[in-house]
Amino acid sequence: MSGFGFSEEQEMFRTEVKNFARKELAPGAAARAKQHKLPRDVVRRLGDMGLLGIPVPEQYGGQGSDWVSFAVGVEEVAKADLFAGFYMMLPSVAYLCLQFTHDDVRNEWLPRFINGDKIVAFAITEPDAGSDAAAITTRAEQQGDSYVLNGEKTSISMGYECDAAVLFAKTDTSVRASGVTCFLVPMDLPGISRSLLPHSGWKQMTAASIKFEDVRVPVAYRSGEEGKGFYIFAGSGTDFLRPALGIMALAQAQTSLDEAVVYALQRSAFGKPIANFEGVSFKIAEHATRIEAARLLCYRTFYLHDQGQRHTMESAMCKWWCPVVAFDAIHDAILVHGHIGYSEEHPLEQRLRDIIGFEFADGTAQIMKIIIARQKMGRDAVPY
Repeated sequence: MSGFGFSEEQEMFRTEVKNFARKELAPGAAARAKQHKLPRDVVRRLGDMGLLGIPVPEQYGGQGSDWVSFAVGVEEVAKADLFAGFYMMLPSVAYLCLQFTHDDVRNEWLPRFINGDKIVAFAITEPDAGSDAAAITTRAEQQGDSYVLNGEKTSISMGYECDAAVLFAKTDTSVRASGVTCFLVPMDLPGISRSLLPHSGWKQMTAASIKFEDVRVPVAYRSGEEGKGFYIFAGSGTDFLRPALGIMALAQAQTSLDEAVVYALQRSAFGKPIANFEGVSFKIAEHATRIEAARLLCYRTFYLHDQGQRHTMESAMCKWWCPVVAFDAIHDAILVHGHIGYSEEHPLEQRLRDIIGFEFADGTAQIMKIIIARQKMGRDAVPY
């Protein structure tokens, strides 16, 4: 992204990804979205295209590109297949969180995440700890050259079928955030059990509850020092993850709006296309404007990330506002289509359920507004 716009290389990349997504991902995406099954073939196709590690250094199999280019790729892929766009994020977040593990661990696992051979998930949320992530109770106790894990994670996207999880556990239960430590946990270790949590949306992400009973993880699989896990994720992961979630939600909204435009031009009522009625055309205009404004916010946030500038506030803005914009646009796209859009034969009804997941994933709107208010007025003004 050079100045106010995209570079020639980024536009060429957008065209390449768009063509791939329309040809390879869009066919069958609507049917896959209704199944509680992780489509590993889609992940492998993303890996073959080099889309799973766009900003990751080449030594791990990534492209070593900028984060705006990453956002370009995610946006175009998510227009065709929400799951594919979602999964594109995970290897890059894994790299950010695991860059402090032992060299052998990074060299073994990161290339396999990036080529699509292995699936990675993030295990943070617990039955009694969601927005208050520092309140997790999963325990990691060092015993010799291993840590012994005990606890439960829940609603973990990809959790039912993932091969490894970036997991956050307490190594010191006497404190909150400063007691959290980050680990990479292979999911075939003894003592791990999983149960599927069928959701009305995000079905392909096979959310699960995962129990850890005396699971032994080698010390080399710890990322960073003890007590630094919360800061690794909050400092490296969330400020990038939130605008990525935002632009994915907008991508689904854009696809829905495009479909509504086509339908409005074809569908006739009272002797003319319904696009001729302001009740339809003005709604299209309003949502097109809101999607574009939210999209520019996301890209500006990624630009700040590339420039090494602070963007915590902008990331929070992306996270709470984009799902609202997307939900409203998809809702009205359904109304433009009428009963057809409301039927299970059209992907719009599934997209509406999927978008709801964005409203609480990686922090609720209320948490995001606290972050924004603190950035504007200081913690003393917003102490809770």
